[in-house]
Amino acid sequence: MIEKGHLTVRQLGSLMFLCTIGEQIIVFPSMITSYAHQDAWLSALLGVAGGAGVLSIMLVVYKLQPRMNLIQHALHTLGPWIGALISCFYLFYFLMGTSAFIREIGDFMTTQILPESPLLIVNLLFVSTLALGLLSGLEPIGRSAEIFLPLIVLFLLILTVCLFPHSHLDNIKPVLAEGFLNPFKGFVAVLTYPYCELCIFLMLFPYAKKEAHWEKDILLAAIIGGLMLTLTLTICLLVMGPFMTQHHWFAAFNLSLKINIGNFLQRIEAFMASVWIIAVFFKSILFFYSFVLGITHLFKLSSYRPLIFPCAMLILAMSIVLAPNENFYLKVVIPYWIDWDLTCGIGIPLLLIMVHKLKTRLRKG
Repeated sequence: MIEKGHLTVRQLGSLMFLCTIGEQIIVFPSMITSYAHQDAWLSALLGVAGGAGVLSIMLVVYKLQPRMNLIQHALHTLGPWIGALISCFYLFYFLMGTSAFIREIGDFMTTQILPESPLLIVNLLFVSTLALGLLSGLEPIGRSAEIFLPLIVLFLLILTVCLFPHSHLDNIKPVLAEGFLNPFKGFVAVLTYPYCELCIFLMLFPYAKKEAHWEKDILLAAIIGGLMLTLTLTICLLVMGPFMTQHHWFAAFNLSLKINIGNFLQRIEAFMASVWIIAVFFKSILFFYSFVLGITHLFKLSSYRPLIFPCAMLILAMSIVLAPNENFYLKVVIPYWIDWDLTCGIGIPLLLIMVHKLKTRLRKG
């Protein structure tokens, strides 16, 4: 086995939670509100329930070949040619996912925190951090997730409690005023971005220690992560209203600017930025890990470590050329990303299940 490290169920659950909120903790309110408007909170709740179903599909895929990761499974089930094609499709998905997350970090830092800093330098610092983290191995990544998880939950709860006095229930009324179509679009977006992207865990499940009730634990972690996103979205709607939430791309960050308790507790937006950067770091490093590990299995290499720095340079370049500016990224890239996520998170896993069952029946026949 190329990967020697192993994750405990607690570490796997921590990574599952952090990847569920990931880059979505800042951009999720604006994205879902652009589809469902004042009913975005309803779309988010339904999306969490649907996300549990998506993760259940992934668990079924894993159980078919519990000793194989996603790339190995595709090669084994679909054969060397079609399996290699599907593997390359996933590898490109992992590459572009990592690049997109780094670009979001770069755009956020250069517009909100460090407006005078070049985008290339900010992206380079983040990519270098990912490469160094990946060199340490899978187990240190899991242990780090355990350490940071309580801090992230604490910061999100502080944000919610401090902003609750500023909320207005009228901002989410009337419910379903425009019918079910817009909430359904929001539901598909919720199903896609936080949950279909969890297909990267099909690259991690074989390296986790299978303790009692581990499946329920990771399902619970994903559901709690989705509920935290729903809570953040709802507080954005209650405080800012659907129009302002939709037109502020970093809505949760802008929301933290409003906190002022007795002219003492204020300007805590740096904590919100820290929460987002930490969550994006773990999601990015797992996509990065899946990319280099998948290349290693596809080309039957002995180790993925020599690939880390060359792939880091490739990811850095892709994060710059991914979009000429932030508006292009928001208006052109993201809408088509939904189809990509649905294909990788639901379509191909269902294909693997069907082909595996068909081959099993043929063997019995």
